[in-house]
Amino acid sequence: MTKYLNPKNYIRFILNKILTSLIPIISIWEKKYIKRYSAQGLKHQPIFIIGAPRTGSTILYQTLTNQLDVLYVDNLVCRFTQNFFFGFWLSDKLFKQKAHNCFKSNYGDTTKCGCHAPSECGSYWYRWLPTNKHFIDYSDITDDMVKEIRAEMTAVINYFDKPLVFKNLNAGQRLRLLSRCFPEAKFIFMKREIIFAAQSILKAKRKIGIADNEFWSVMPKNYKVLETLNLYKQIIHQIFYIEKQILEDSILFKSNNFLTIDYKDLGKEFDDTLNICKKFINVKDKKKFEIAEVKLTETISLNNTEIEKFINEIDKLDWKNYNDN
Repeated sequence: MTKYLNPKNYIRFILNKILTSLIPIISIWEKKYIKRYSAQGLKHQPIFIIGAPRTGSTILYQTLTNQLDVLYVDNLVCRFTQNFFFGFWLSDKLFKQKAHNCFKSNYGDTTKCGCHAPSECGSYWYRWLPTNKHFIDYSDITDDMVKEIRAEMTAVINYFDKPLVFKNLNAGQRLRLLSRCFPEAKFIFMKREIIFAAQSILKAKRKIGIADNEFWSVMPKNYKVLETLNLYKQIIHQIFYIEKQILEDSILFKSNNFLTIDYKDLGKEFDDTLNICKKFINVKDKKKFEIAEVKLTETISLNNTEIEKFINEIDKLDWKNYNDN
């Protein structure tokens, strides 16, 4: 009942109605820009941060977009998913591409950091893609889908003449689509020691209030099967099949277009990791930004029984070749 009495919810509802009514008008305005700038050769390749959940992708995304002179979807842009180009244009007018200085999140949600904080903005992709699955196969891809995604993103990149960084882990299950849209796209593949990633997923589910055996976050191709498994096996297999799909589909791109970053590289060696990413993206620092104070540690916090159950499932799988036979 409280949510219905919250004035913020009414304001949000009214704002969404206003923005929805403006979509046709804004579309007329931005159409000429999209046509002009998408017709040019792509000046910079988009960068996608991918991997399993709870691998450090959010803090890396926040730090890269804060420190490096790149484009990213902020919470304001995400309000204009139907008018992507206009969203970036408006954000630039309001924030001048200044550093957002946001290093906090609620499982990827940075709403509390304000309109300029980086957003995962899954709703942008749901303009073309289904909401009930994340893996996109060739049969799901249409020429119109590819044309529209390519045109909008190319126009934004070329207008601002900067690389565009996306962090939406579902993208790791959509590499077949992305290979059609941007054959030269770059990817930062986040990994983490399996036991710690699994522990973090389980703790996140419990904190959010999701049942232990209820599926959460990125859905690999076989998620329907995973939904039937016990919680320990489900989480381990979720990580396994997310990474398996990424590695299988990575052959669609040049090997040097993939950069693998481990969670532990976000600790004491974070500065080195940022420099590696900066070189990979081929971009300079912003003129002014706050330095992220990242303090990541790996400790076992579940009880021994649960850890043993996770380890038992981990040991059953081929993490070297990702062979599931």
